[in-house]
Amino acid sequence: MDDWQEAAFSNRHMHNRTGCGSKSKHSPIFDVRKTFASYSVKCPSWLKALDGSQNDNSASLELYRLTENGEGVVGELFLPGLLHASVILAGSRTSLRGIIASFEANGEEADAVEEDDEEESDAEPESPEKTRFDTFEKNSFRSPKFWFRWSGSPTSSTGPKESPSVESELGYIVFSGNDCRKFKGTINCASLGWKNVAISGQKLVSRSDSDARVTWGEAEVGI
Repeated sequence: MDDWQEAAFSNRHMHNRTGCGSKSKHSPIFDVRKTFASYSVKCPSWLKALDGSQNDNSASLELYRLTENGEGVVGELFLPGLLHASVILAGSRTSLRGIIASFEANGEEADAVEEDDEEESDAEPESPEKTRFDTFEKNSFRSPKFWFRWSGSPTSSTGPKESPSVESELGYIVFSGNDCRKFKGTINCASLGWKNVAISGQKLVSRSDSDARVTWGEAEVGI
């Protein structure tokens, strides 16, 4: 875990990586609780999948609290008509893998994260989204970046509606600053044909820690 991630999740705040020595007095301090909020979400691929039948103001990301081990953030993603998913955010894919493993007894989700990591590290940039993905990775010391994994049941607008299967895939978001007012990133979903599709959001209302019920996977493990 990078220094900024360790400080953010272990001590509930962080210094930028450049904030060391005499410069630390002037370094912005990041408080991970700034992420706890309701965000409006924009996702062009979501609107396209629904033929523009939804108001894009109806999509949202809700971030509630830290995970039990204090290394991640628990939330939910709402893309009405297409996806309602539980989400876990973490400062690195390694941390994310550990969090998922902690409440997935069989470790299948953790293995899936590791496989995704290997595929991404070997792949050549193949789209503007992939290029943006790499750029944000390099600039993460300037803006808080979080990897996330979602778990939910996507509903295809053209496919069968009954008993959709539970899926889980990766994404990431980068906040524009320590106040976490806006973010940009990407999300994946195999059943919808999404690979690093763009997603962005803006904070609507901040919140304190919330005990909103969130579950994970087919077993509906409480997180």
